[in-house]
Amino acid sequence: MIVSLSGELSPERLASLTRDLNRNLSRAGVPASLVAQPPAAGERGDAVTIGQIALGLITGGALTAVIECLKAYFVRERTLVVKVTRPDGQQIEVNAKNIDDALVLKALSGAAP
Repeated sequence: MIVSLSGELSPERLASLTRDLNRNLSRAGVPASLVAQPPAAGERGDAVTIGQIALGLITGGALTAVIECLKAYFVRERTLVVKVTRPDGQQIEVNAKNIDDALVLKALSGAAP
């Protein structure tokens, strides 16, 4: 599952939020890693794709942790928009207004086995 962050934020702020969310998800027991892109010609190492986090296998308990982490970020950044791309390709857009919407929660839980 890929989590993509966007919003009315500077690239620096978006990069900072992405790193913070990745760290907080990992601390909550959710397997998370920043998405890397192949280096351009002449560059060393992989560059991190700003605003994207790859999540490993998500179970029911870990999904609750993801939702709670996202809620904390929506309080900090009201314009934040998170797009979750499930393994089946379905995208779910989550924001401060719909995080507790039953349909969003159901769609997100469909990502868990």
